[in-house]
Amino acid sequence: MNQHHTYRVVVTREDDAWLADVPELDGAHTYARNLPGLDQAVRETIAMLEDMPEGAEPGIRLSYEYRTGDPHLDAAAAQLRAARNRVAVEKQQVERQTVELAQRMLSQHALSVRDAATLLDVTPQRISQVAPSERRARKAGRPSVKGRKAAENAQVKGVA
Repeated sequence: MNQHHTYRVVVTREDDAWLADVPELDGAHTYARNLPGLDQAVRETIAMLEDMPEGAEPGIRLSYEYRTGDPHLDAAAAQLRAARNRVAVEKQQVERQTVELAQRMLSQHALSVRDAATLLDVTPQRISQVAPSERRARKAGRPSVKGRKAAENAQVKGVA
């Protein structure tokens, strides 16, 4: 299977154990006393049946379908997991956009760290983490905003 494939895993509760079945793979059955242990057992079973290289288990993508015996509980838990997943994706998108905009604010618009932090509703420390300061840029051998603007103006005038 390719690395982007997601295996569907059907998990049922039986007495004091969790049983897992991967319907698309013949013989892909395993069990454990708890769900984290079951996850590891499922990954090992899939890796073995698919003849994956050693250490491939963490990269296997799984989609769990839980059957606790209470369909209402199963549905509510599934909805909550889906909501948490959506929030995690949105959080990543917001963080990426924050980094991009903070860098643009400091480099292209010469805003201060504090002003950028206020505009983006984050702490100044967060801006300092994601956008290089002018002082650090100069130490790294890059020109400051003023230096870049002077160079741009010189090129426009044909001086450089």
